[in-house]
Amino acid sequence: MSEVSITIDDSEVRALLKRTPGNVKKAMRAAMNDSTALLLRDMKTYPPAPANSTYKRTRTLGRSWSRTFNDERGEVGSNSNIAPYNRLVQDADFQARIHKRTGWQTVQSVAAKRKPQIVKFFQERLRHHVK
Repeated sequence: MSEVSITIDDSEVRALLKRTPGNVKKAMRAAMNDSTALLLRDMKTYPPAPANSTYKRTRTLGRSWSRTFNDERGEVGSNSNIAPYNRLVQDADFQARIHKRTGWQTVQSVAAKRKPQIVKFFQERLRHHVK
């Protein structure tokens, strides 16, 4: 898959970290959990099957998605050993026309759509944990 990243200016967080490291760490971990869970859910979501389609979905592509995270970095990705066709379905740079027509989201569209919510997760968690 193409690499897509969401970068957030964390200068204020780093300043808070120096003052209250334990609480900031808890807030960052919780926000990273929220964010990766949201992205993972979105990427595993299949569009409705096309009308009159006889293809039986195996859900292999959905199972290929996973997440890892810690306090500072989160990753959501598809394992191409499980679903070698993942780019043809969910990467805007390689997506086949049929998958675009049938409504498959791409990593790029999900990242763009969810960035405001992810920023909000971090703001809310920091507000709650760091006073």
